[in-house]
Amino acid sequence: MASNWSLRNRVAVTLALFGAVVSLALAVIIYLTSHDLETRLIDDTLVAELDDYVARRQRNPLSLPVRTATIRTYVVAEQGGTHPIPEEVSALGPGRHSLKVDGISYRAAVREVREQRFVVLYDTSALQRRERGFLLLLSGSVLIVTLISALAGRWLAALIIAPVTELARRVARLHPEDEPTTLAREFPWLEIHQLAGDFDTYLKRLHDFIERERLFTGDVSHELRTPIAVINGATELLMIDPILNEKNRNRVARISRAATEMGEISAALLALAREQGDASSQSAECDILGIVQELITRYRDLFSHKPVELLLEVGALSDKQVDHAILSMVLGNLLRNALSFTAQGKVRIRLDAETIRIEDSGPGLDTANPAELFRPYVRGGQSNGAGLGLSLVWRLCEHQGWQITLENLPGGGTLAQLDLSPPSR
Repeated sequence: MASNWSLRNRVAVTLALFGAVVSLALAVIIYLTSHDLETRLIDDTLVAELDDYVARRQRNPLSLPVRTATIRTYVVAEQGGTHPIPEEVSALGPGRHSLKVDGISYRAAVREVREQRFVVLYDTSALQRRERGFLLLLSGSVLIVTLISALAGRWLAALIIAPVTELARRVARLHPEDEPTTLAREFPWLEIHQLAGDFDTYLKRLHDFIERERLFTGDVSHELRTPIAVINGATELLMIDPILNEKNRNRVARISRAATEMGEISAALLALAREQGDASSQSAECDILGIVQELITRYRDLFSHKPVELLLEVGALSDKQVDHAILSMVLGNLLRNALSFTAQGKVRIRLDAETIRIEDSGPGLDTANPAELFRPYVRGGQSNGAGLGLSLVWRLCEHQGWQITLENLPGGGTLAQLDLSPPSR
């Protein structure tokens, strides 16, 4: 929860805690010092009264004990003592004591002179009431100082971090595509100036990187158009050549389809790299069954050397509008992986209204978390690839709003499921 606090609140709370600790420490010191001084004054008063009473009794053994609003005196002796003497008083030995008599708190001083014990009591009940009031006053002072520290800390924090807040606001409005900024010139404070300068340097590097990436992808897309157009033109001329036999004509048709698909893939990857538009703006109605059949024809020839049977099951045809090139790339990667990891057996593709399932009879996934395989450069245990195919599949599905999952089948093998329905919210 502390990570969600603003810097202003952190400073305010810190100052409030500091004020509370300092004021509490001062209050404790003041209270203990005051209590100690009062105790010393009472003890000095008791000693003076005790000296005076002992002197008077020595001059006149029949002198009456002192009885005032706060002072009481007693003489404890077998003969010549004062009466009556409370039991609590008669049990006191020489020295200073704190006791209660009839529910009243007293401070006592006791001295033994010639087999007589002289006792002086000082009523401390009024003093204790004053101490309780003083304690309440100190407690209220601590709370007031804490509150003032919090308010002052919040006000001071707003002044202190105002440059940081302004820098954060300015940076939040920046985009990597914008021209590099000169924030450091607008913040003269040393630390903020350095931070703004770091932001300027970082944003300039990021802007330059994006510009290079944009130029590169644009150049690649532009330069690929020419050889693709040449291939398409050559295949069109070959297709109308009357001396071309049927076998070679089929081969040329495959080259033409591959060149057309290369152009679509180039455009799709360029749009994905630039993050242009959303999924709906690039989608066009296409024949999903036709895409799957094209992929089956392509990979059946590529993997004809393996004893693997490639099956297609159509449960329900979907009328969803999807991008031809992107769906072809996604299913092509999944189907190629299934055929690559299956030494022998079957690879089954099943079409339903909203999902496309690809099941194989291979060894299955060797990881407890299949989602990790969608991360860049993460490869399966038996993979010899670069670990980018499934990462590309994930990015394409995320771009189109599709959902892709991998899991092991109970009887062995792997299931890759592509859900074309939009994610639930």
